Amino acid sequence: MSTTIHGAPGPTLAAPTSKTRERVRKILLACGPLSAAAYIGWHELAALRWEGYSRISNAISELHLTGTPTKSILDPWQVWVDSTLLAAFGIGIWLSAQRSRSLRVVGALMLLPAATTPLWMIFGEASLAAHIALLLVGILSWLGAMIFGAAALGNRFRIYSLVTLATVVTSFALALSYAPEVNAGQPTPFIGLEERIGFSAYYLWQSVLAVALWRRRPNLGGEEAVAPPT
Repeated sequence: MSTTIHGAPGPTLAAPTSKTRERVRKILLACGPLSAAAYIGWHELAALRWEGYSRISNAISELHLTGTPTKSILDPWQVWVDSTLLAAFGIGIWLSAQRSRSLRVVGALMLLPAATTPLWMIFGEASLAAHIALLLVGILSWLGAMIFGAAALGNRFRIYSLVTLATVVTSFALALSYAPEVNAGQPTPFIGLEERIGFSAYYLWQSVLAVALWRRRPNLGGEEAVAPPT
């Protein structure tokens, strides 16, 4: 009587599963830079369609106002595309977190602006106070993501995150200081420039974070190997 010993299927199936998980993780992480490119590119394209619009003295949100020649270009398509990409990026960060609580918080904070999209659609033009409140929710989620991200990925990324955080805070503090002028319909000489500096600094940070997490190596168990702090 002969006996045939069959190998355990676990190890055979683990490799494809691990590769699939890693592929999905990287696709989701790529949505971070794609979200940044979509936001900036879409708004720049819209600005080109509005003769007389100034990137220096006009706020980005003016491109979304009812009655402007750019609203139909941006709403609702840009808003939903950007929110979907950002939510996917947040999931990618969560999958990359392994045992890092800080990165899990970053992933959750990426979902917060996406979750407020319906509120933007309903209340974004309701009043200046509602607009500023929603804007602050987004900015605070950015700041939280940078703070927790700085704690998760080593010294160089920590320094870079803190510099970016300072840039974003300064830029949007200056932009928000124009609130009385906006409410009174008076000129806002540099609001557009200040907003664009803040957005660009944050979106660059978001893309650098995606690259840093993308480069993490998976271990044999299918989870990312955590790179040592640098």
